[in-house]
Parts: sequence; structure tokens; C-alpha cells
Amino acid sequence: MAKKKQLPGKDNPRPTSEKGAVPKPALTPATGPIRPNTGRAGENPQRTPLRPITKTESTPSVAHLPIESRPVVWWPPVVLALLGVLLYVNTFGHQYALDDIAAISQNLFVKKGIAGIPDLLRSEFWHFSNISLGYYRPLSLITFALEQEYFKDNPNISHMINAGLYGLTGLVIGILLQKWLSGQTIAAFLIGLVFIAHPIHTEIVANIKGRDEILSFLFISLMLLAYWRYLETKDWGWIFSACLALYLAFLSKESSIVSLALIPAMQYWFARRPLGETLLSLWPFLFITAVFFFQKKQMIGTLSGTPPVDWANYPYAIEKTQKSTMFKFLLYYIRLIIYPHPLVYDYSYNVIPSGGKGDWMTWAGFVTFIGLLWLAWKGFIKRTLWGFGIVWFFVTMAPGLGFIWIRGGIFAERFAYAAVMGFGFVLIWALQKFLVRDSAEPKSESDVRVEPRALLTRYAPVLGLMAVVAGLYSFKTVERNRDWENNFVLFNSALPYAPNSCQVQRHVANEWIEKGLKDRAKADSIANATNALKPKPSPDKIKTAQALIDTNIARANKHGRWALDHLQESTRIYPSFGEAYFSMAYVFQKITPNVDSAKYYYKQTMRAANAYAPAYNNLGVIYQNEGITQNNRQKLELASYYYNRSMVVNPAYVDGLNNRNNLLKATGIDVKVLPDSIINKY
Repeated sequence: MAKKKQLPGKDNPRPTSEKGAVPKPALTPATGPIRPNTGRAGENPQRTPLRPITKTESTPSVAHLPIESRPVVWWPPVVLALLGVLLYVNTFGHQYALDDIAAISQNLFVKKGIAGIPDLLRSEFWHFSNISLGYYRPLSLITFALEQEYFKDNPNISHMINAGLYGLTGLVIGILLQKWLSGQTIAAFLIGLVFIAHPIHTEIVANIKGRDEILSFLFISLMLLAYWRYLETKDWGWIFSACLALYLAFLSKESSIVSLALIPAMQYWFARRPLGETLLSLWPFLFITAVFFFQKKQMIGTLSGTPPVDWANYPYAIEKTQKSTMFKFLLYYIRLIIYPHPLVYDYSYNVIPSGGKGDWMTWAGFVTFIGLLWLAWKGFIKRTLWGFGIVWFFVTMAPGLGFIWIRGGIFAERFAYAAVMGFGFVLIWALQKFLVRDSAEPKSESDVRVEPRALLTRYAPVLGLMAVVAGLYSFKTVERNRDWENNFVLFNSALPYAPNSCQVQRHVANEWIEKGLKDRAKADSIANATNALKPKPSPDKIKTAQALIDTNIARANKHGRWALDHLQESTRIYPSFGEAYFSMAYVFQKITPNVDSAKYYYKQTMRAANAYAPAYNNLGVIYQNEGITQNNRQKLELASYYYNRSMVVNPAYVDGLNNRNNLLKATGIDVKVLPDSIINKY
């Protein structure tokens, strides 16, 4: 007797695909109704679901790799790349500023071009700055050396390269975000837009030295993208590419180590892989990490360096308020990410006073920290978009917050560079939640297959608001770029917003010193040219030349007085600021000559900063000139003594070495020790 044909239903919920079985229905709970066919006649009107969601696939394991390949819509990454370049076009004519001087102009290995690359691979980042911070970041320095080889001292090219790399970053994150947010093209684009347009990035892109940060984040993004391609293809070539990108990120900046936490986070949130498997997938990257830090130790001999005892840049370590000030900094970082104004290039002592038990901002920062941790945990459990944003923020802010917690260092806008994207996730999620109808996250590609016009209508409020936000951010970015034109413009731009920064006051003073030196040089040039005239110039010509000399000397004296005003303010803020005393001495030595004042302030410098080699050298120059003029051997011995002292405190200090050798060759004097009676006598 033939069996009764069984209909699909409770007794047979999953019809097979074998011959004679019930065909697969065109409507499933996972994919929803199939759209009517809009193609040519005769085409199959039904669309096979790209990826039916089942219980098994909701938490895939290694056995279920590769995951579905997610397509990329190319206009958003291209727009982000173009915007990233266009926002910084007005930096192309800028000069070197701030740390560019030490990283490029004063780095003798960079100046060698290609020939200096082996030395750069064996040197700390600040090798020529008389400090050992243990920073091993040769990749950006190598790019500077290549620019020196082919373009010499041309900051315009360097600024163009920075803008190009920033645009490339926009392209990569535009692709990466679409891979993560499959089918959510607009949301992915808007998150990338927040990152690219954000004005806090001006310190990184408009300052050439910031290339270490640009390269670090760019290679981290490439690492994540390469690993995602591995998840899609299960091709181990992508693992190799991801490891190479991580290694290059390390060579750009050691703080790239925090990106190890982003690999499992990416898989857990967006590939829906179990946490245990995501952590096991880290082993190739841990190997690369070990290789890099072994290389660093072999090359520069240290992993941590020795931060200086410096009130200007490490004040919270001296005050022992690192932990409380860290919570205070957290509030400052969040505020500046949300509302990036005003922006200041320097936040050294005492722009942000120390935190403490009696400081309400410290307590507010602590409560915020605990609240964000709780939200991160809730977002982790539920795999929410805002949860990923908070986790991204914490991971990428770890180096900046750790800089204050461990070293007692100062606040810096550059530490928030990558963290901005975490803010972008939270912001765009919130705008979708409150302004987009039916804004629940789609469960599959087919959930978002709606007509472009209908999609734009749904997103109109979000797009309108983001146009305003991105427009304001872009305007602020372009405006802020102007401040990075050169040191004089940059330093003076900070005075209204950071008048209590001892470093800003000193930097402004040094710019007036530079102008004073040029005035003095011009006066000397006119005098020398007039004296060299043959036959002897007429009285009228002498009178004209003297008037020009007097004008330039008067201008030099004025600039010297302005410099001293800022330096006195700097030492009022920080009474033991050795570098400020050094600048005072230099004014009296070179601009408004007063030998006794110059000696006094150089000795003040040594008392406040006993390892500051230029102070010893310059004092030696003064004594050498006096010794020659007065035919005084004791002063020549003092000169030799101070030249030798400059090399003791900094063996790499070339000026002290050269002056010692020249004095030895001319007089035969080489003194390394002198009694206090002679040192104090003069």
C-alpha cells in the first residue's frame, strides 16, 4: 500500500533537496518576501537568499570558514579618500613646525638620505634631542630620509605626502567599515566621514612629524582588512599580509600593540565568531609582536627608555598624581572629541592642573570611566554597534591614558587620533536610533534591498544633521590648518587658549629671539659692508648706513624685550624651567649684549636642568672670548672645562666636542676638573 504523501509542516519542517522532494519555498522568515522581478521577461523572478540565517551560522566556528564574501560599494571609500586630501590642501605651502625640526631638520641621519637609513634602524626616534624615551619608530624617519634624498629640504612635498596618506586611510577604512556593516552603506560612510572630517586630526596631518601616527593607524586598518579577507577566503596568504601590516604598524609606532585587541573584537562583533576562537586566532600576531620587541631591544638596547624628570612635560609624575589626573584627562578627551574647540598644540605644565581627591573633575572622570566600562560590557554581551564603539574608544585611547598613568606625561590631541572612530560608531548608531524609522540593524543583505529613493527618504534627517556636523568639522579643520603654517604662527595661536603653559610662553619667546637674531645679523652685515667699501665712503653714506644699523639694533632690542617678557612669565608658571633660563641667557649673549646677565642665566639653567648640554657649551664660548680678549688663562681653562662638561652630560653633543677640540688645538688647554674656587670666581 502506497504511503500517503506527507506535506511540509510540523512533522516535516525541513524538506530536502533530493529528487522528488518538496521544492524550497520562495519565502523564508530569514529573508522576507522576494521582490517582484524588474528584469527582462523570462528571467527567474525569484532571488535566492545570499545567506539564510540559521542557528548554526549565528555563531560560526573555524569549521564554518570562509564566511560570506561581503561586497563593497566603491563611491563611499573614494569620497572619503578625496575628502581626506582636500581638507589638507591648504597645508601644501607650509613650512616645518614644532617637532618637524627635531625629527627632520636636526636629525643628522635623516639628512643623509638613503645613506642614513641603516643608522635610523639602530636609533631611537629622539636620538638627537638629548633624551632617551625608548621610542623606536624608524619607518616614518625612513620616509623623511627618502624625501631628503630626492627632494632635499622641501616641506611642501612632505605635507603633500601626509595628506595623501591620510586620504589613503580614508579609502581603507571606507572599505573596512562596509565589510563590517554589511548592507549598511550609508551608516558605514557616515562613520568614516566623522573620522576623516574631525578637526582633532590636524595635529597629526598638518604636522609632518605626525606621520608616525598616520602610518600606524593606516597599517592597523590594513591589518584588519587583510584578516577580514582571510575570514572570507580562508586563504593563509591574507594572514601573512595581515602580519606584515602589523609589523609595519609597529615600526611606525609601538603603541600599535593595542590593535591586537581589535582583531578578536572585529571577529566577535561583525563575523559573529565565538570569543574563544577569536582569541586563539591571535597566535600569528603575537609571534610578530615578539619579533618586533626583540628587534627593538637589539637595536636601541631598551624597551622603555628613561623619561626625564621634567616639570614641563612630565609634571604629574613629579607631583605623584598620575592616576587621579588620568580620570580628569578622560573627561578632557571626551569633550574634545565631541566638541573640538579650542585646539592647542601644547598642553604642558600648567594648562591642565593635577587631579586630586578634592577635584570635582577627577571624580566626574572616575564616574564616567566606570559608566563607560559598564556600557562596554553591556554592549559586548549584546553585540551592539554602540558597544563596539565604546570598546574601540577604550582600546585606542589606552596609549594616551597609559602615558599619564605610567609616565605622568601630559595631555595631547594626537592620542585621540584613532579613538575618533569609536565616537563615530556611537554617534551614527544614536542618530539612526532616534532619527531613522525602522532603524533596527538588518539581519541580512536582503533586509536592506530597498529602492535608493526610499532609503534616502528614511535617512534624510540623519544625512541632513551629518551634513551640518561634517561641514562644521571640515570648516574647523581647514581653519586650524592655517595655524600650522610655521612655528611663529603656531605658537602665537596658542597664547589666547593656553596662557598658563610654560612651554607655550617659552616657544613664543624663542620666535621673538629668532627675529631679534635676524635683526642683529642685518645690522652687522650693513656695518661690515660699509667698512669694506674702498675708497672710504662719504659722510652721507656713513650716516645713512648708521641709521640703518641703529634701526635694526632698535628692532632687535625690542624683540629681545618681548622675548624676555614671555620667558619671565614662563618661569613664573614653572620657577625651575631650565630651558627658559637658557633662552634668557641667549638673549643677553646674542641680542641685547650683557655678559654678566648671560653668565647668570646660564648658571641658572645648569641648576634647574643639570643635563642641558647647550648651556655648558655657550658658557664656555663666553669664557673663551673673554680669555682671548683679556689674555686670561684661567678663563680659557673655564671654557675648556665647560666644553668637557657639555660632553659629559650628553656624549652625542657635537658643538661641545668641536669647541673643545678647537680650543685644544689653538692653546693646548684641555681641562676636565677645576676647583670650586675658580668656578665660582667668575
